[in-house]
Amino acid sequence: MPDAPESLAFVGGIGPLSREMLAAVFDQSADCVKILDRDGRIEFINRNGVCNLEIDDFATIVGRPWTALWPADAQDDVTASIAAAQAGRPSRFEAFCPTAKGAPKWWDVSVAPVRDREGRIFAILSTSRDVTVPREAMERMETMAHEMRHRLRNAFAIGGAIVRASGREEPEHAEFAADLAQRLQTLSATQASLLDPHAGEPLERLISRIVEGFDPGGERIAIAALPRVSLDEQQARLVALVVSELATNSLKHGALGAGLPIALAGDRRKGCLMLEWGETLPAPASPARGAEPGSGYGLMQRMARAHGGAFAVDFADRRLTARLDLPLGEAARG
Repeated sequence: MPDAPESLAFVGGIGPLSREMLAAVFDQSADCVKILDRDGRIEFINRNGVCNLEIDDFATIVGRPWTALWPADAQDDVTASIAAAQAGRPSRFEAFCPTAKGAPKWWDVSVAPVRDREGRIFAILSTSRDVTVPREAMERMETMAHEMRHRLRNAFAIGGAIVRASGREEPEHAEFAADLAQRLQTLSATQASLLDPHAGEPLERLISRIVEGFDPGGERIAIAALPRVSLDEQQARLVALVVSELATNSLKHGALGAGLPIALAGDRRKGCLMLEWGETLPAPASPARGAEPGSGYGLMQRMARAHGGAFAVDFADRRLTARLDLPLGEAARG
């Protein structure tokens, strides 16, 4: 086992046995523990670190820059972590680095400065944890999820084609078939952007893409400034359902079909997203119109409640106002 550097004898004022004591402590860790000098050169690696890195002879790397052990793609992260430690700040990053014998490995790396009794930085401590197994498991899950979403988009496309064909065979159902095919297309477009449920979908991009299918020129649906938030997969589906349903109803019975303007606005307050859709109807409407439990409005209300939110529609004279309140949770990013 390589010796601990002489300078560690003064850490915390432990005394002359510090080298052996610190080496013994570091050897208890299953992680790869390294001591670098202030310039980022390797002075010490614990026993498990030498094994994990598959280093046959520690003497071949002692004194070498730590950055030299990393591939080009990780160089910026390693260099930045050394600079942060030199400035007295801890840091952390995750990167790929094969072992000395070429085995592929992913590492979760923590870097921190080491100070003497006077508070001066004289060394850098790096702890690297092998996260290859969970990383590879996550990549397999992402691949499977990507394949499932690809198959789901194909299913949407096939379903839409069947619906359109059915509408052509039965003209009396053509309007219903066209509406259903449009909804399937909207859901498919939304699904296509959600390849990673953890990545999030920017609200503005989601809204723009849905609205474009109903108002390609952007002349009738005026979108006010939307809050800068990202939605998870379930939230994005709910927003897509609500906006596409409102647009479909407007195209059939409301302002969009009559060439009248529509206003769509959003806000974020106390961790909740609020979307408001407003339009002037071409003819007087009853407050109960379209609000039966089995209607699209009823579906949107049930879906919103399932996500801990609320959906409401208000009719006043010829004005329709619909509002969706959706809790964003901690995952939403601003």
